[in-house]
Amino acid sequence: MKNDISKTFEEKEKEIFTLWEESGFFNPDTMKALLKEDAKEPFTISLPPPNANGNLHLGHMCGYSFHDAIGRYMRMTGHPTLLLPGKDHAGIQTETAFTKELEKKGKNKWDMGREEFYKQCYEFCMKNASNARDQEKNIGLSADFSREFFTLDPRLTETVYETFEMMFREGMVYRDKRIVNICPYCKTALADIDTEHEERRGIFAYIKYPLVGEKDKYIMVATTRPETMLGDTAVAVNPKDDRYKEYIGKKVILPIQNKEIPVIADESVDIEVGTGALKVTPAHSPVDFELGIKYNLEVVNVIDEEGKMTGNIPEKYKGMDTLQCSKELCQDLDSLGLLEEIKNIKHEVAICERCKTPVEPVISNQWYIDVSNLAKEALNALHSGEVRVIPEGQQKALEFFFENIRPWCISRQLWWGQRIPVWYSGGKKLYDWLQENKGKTVKDFEKEFNLKVIGDGSIYIGENIPKEGAGWEPETDMFDTWFSSGQWPYSTLGGPSGEDFKKYYPTQMMIHARDILFWWSARMLMLGIYRTKEVPFKTIFLTGMILAPDGSKMSKSKGNGIEPQEVFEKYGADALRLWYYSDALPGSNAPIREEKIKGNRNFVNKIWNASRFILMNIDDAEVDAVREEVVDMETERIKETEVHIQKVSKYLSKYQFNLGAEEIREFFWHKLCDVWIEEIKSEIQDKEVGSKERVSRLTELLYILKQNLKIMHPFIPFITESVWQELVKLKLTEGILMGEQIQISE
Repeated sequence: MKNDISKTFEEKEKEIFTLWEESGFFNPDTMKALLKEDAKEPFTISLPPPNANGNLHLGHMCGYSFHDAIGRYMRMTGHPTLLLPGKDHAGIQTETAFTKELEKKGKNKWDMGREEFYKQCYEFCMKNASNARDQEKNIGLSADFSREFFTLDPRLTETVYETFEMMFREGMVYRDKRIVNICPYCKTALADIDTEHEERRGIFAYIKYPLVGEKDKYIMVATTRPETMLGDTAVAVNPKDDRYKEYIGKKVILPIQNKEIPVIADESVDIEVGTGALKVTPAHSPVDFELGIKYNLEVVNVIDEEGKMTGNIPEKYKGMDTLQCSKELCQDLDSLGLLEEIKNIKHEVAICERCKTPVEPVISNQWYIDVSNLAKEALNALHSGEVRVIPEGQQKALEFFFENIRPWCISRQLWWGQRIPVWYSGGKKLYDWLQENKGKTVKDFEKEFNLKVIGDGSIYIGENIPKEGAGWEPETDMFDTWFSSGQWPYSTLGGPSGEDFKKYYPTQMMIHARDILFWWSARMLMLGIYRTKEVPFKTIFLTGMILAPDGSKMSKSKGNGIEPQEVFEKYGADALRLWYYSDALPGSNAPIREEKIKGNRNFVNKIWNASRFILMNIDDAEVDAVREEVVDMETERIKETEVHIQKVSKYLSKYQFNLGAEEIREFFWHKLCDVWIEEIKSEIQDKEVGSKERVSRLTELLYILKQNLKIMHPFIPFITESVWQELVKLKLTEGILMGEQIQISE
């Protein structure tokens, strides 16, 4: 037998994964037939689809390790398990990444045109999706790849369009002119998750706003953005600020524009910041926009969606970028004696996550969803315990998000994604103008803009152009990616009427890092309840955030992600997985630690060498006897092993992966290897080959090894399956380990 056992197990991971894929256990439908006993309730996780715009990094591998561990455990406890994989088209992120690829080749999307850009971007994504799939398999992800979806799959798009149309008919979807973050480079509206904050150099300009009718009196305003003053419609002060009480209700002259604007009082104004007097620009500040609504202020747009000065402003500033305008304004204010001073400062600036361009808050017509009622239902599900978040502290954060939710902007000015299925009779410009000018008609529009339109200003909801009538203009905006991916748990199961939906919805868990809790899980809860009348999952498990070695967040755009393949080749998937379970604790941050992964590799080697040692101690002449021997379940070692199995099972059922990983290491290394193997070696040392006592002790040891392999399998599947297959070769067991059942006490 000694010659039949490999000395090493390297290079077996791909072979092992192929064995799993071909077994049929990844597919819950076929798994039922393969089980030797009655199947329990199905277990489903809709896996977070990675963005199909680049290779996966170690942060992505973390989530899949947790998905796979619980998935394998549920299979091994009798549940037909579906880990449903996919890839995300990732709207703005992919369009930005692909645009950069084009730039490297000296091309740009504008010359290419929409249709060709979309075609080539799709090919770009499919190549990346294939690479990502290989990485998912490398970590051991036991997903049903026959069910894999891309978020732009027509079957998913059909469900997304159904949801949009339902919401529109019910008055939840509407078009509105509000303030949104715009990236001048990407030329699209951005969600908060698409922006980040960076410390940059800037200025504090102290500007005098003369009081109307009061000679030599003024209110000093401090601003980091002088160019926006051209759109000011008020100055706000705190009613408790003694410096300004006498000016409340009066008016000041807006410099350069020479326009009278009111002085208003609001308790939100921070007395300690700047001069304590706040210039109010509703069109270019989210805070000011809310003040504008509260006090019915005029909204004056002076910056366009490309970051250029526009609107009713002095001609000399029109077309300038914001930085140039800021400099020119300060010079002009100084010449008028209205600029007190300029201080150089460092301050936080909101920038586009992808291209690092400072974003511009701009008033723009966009599509919105009123999610207030959906948020209430999701909040009820959290309060009632129907949905829980691990760790608990993040549940409070999610509840706060729902309690303070705002209308959701779902339109993006992109070429890549799912087109919003809207058609405008007479064009989008006509529709928006009529919405803003209630009581006006198409004829009024034609007169104001001196043009003739074909259409009545109505809209049609549907993917294809209406058959009747002319003058229909398609909406060119794309859906916010989160609107489509927010429907992932039910859209990937065929929608509310799908066959898979009937079998596998609602899903049981959602596992991802905490950074997308509000943007993805929150959306899935709201949309899932809306479309299916059920929560899409019962548990949200937030893994720790895997950081780059320097402690920063791994990001494709930053280029600081570590290629998983390097780690796989150096240490193997199991060693990496064990590190995730011990360090990526729920809600925590974990910088990648190679020395710990290396230490895990030593444990993986220990499993192989110890298993090989056990098998080498079974003489060829004893194989049949050991195979047929009835295990004495009453030995202390076996009783202790069973307690260990139940302990690890309990950890897994409570999603305490770190405690489970620690327990399997301690038990195998320090109990089985350090104590029991040595004890049994001593007990059989002088016993004749084939004797009853030798066979009995070796059978006991082999049983304990098998039980340990089973309970370790969810954590470290490759090494445990490799050992199991050595047992199969020696006819000491059969089948595959991932199909074995772990007996747990209820």
